[in-house]
Amino acid sequence: MLWKICLFYYGGLSLISAAMHLWDKHQAVRGGWRVQEKTLHSFELLGGWPGALLTTRAINHKTSKPRYMWTLYAFAALHALLWFVLTWFATR
Repeated sequence: MLWKICLFYYGGLSLISAAMHLWDKHQAVRGGWRVQEKTLHSFELLGGWPGALLTTRAINHKTSKPRYMWTLYAFAALHALLWFVLTWFATR
């Protein structure tokens, strides 16, 4: 049951994060209003990092900005570490 909740949570935030990256790329091409990086990073930190990671690679958006990409990778690593620690304590 818990894994379904986590899948729904991460899936939902990933879809939102992916949509925000797609919108930001669309606006970047058109020269319109852009989504702030802190907003993108906020959704990645909350759990939308899988969608952001896949979308940035698929549409080649923000990949030339090392600081942005390192922050995204750090959020992914933080979530992996969190799940490792939670699993560790749950099985002891």
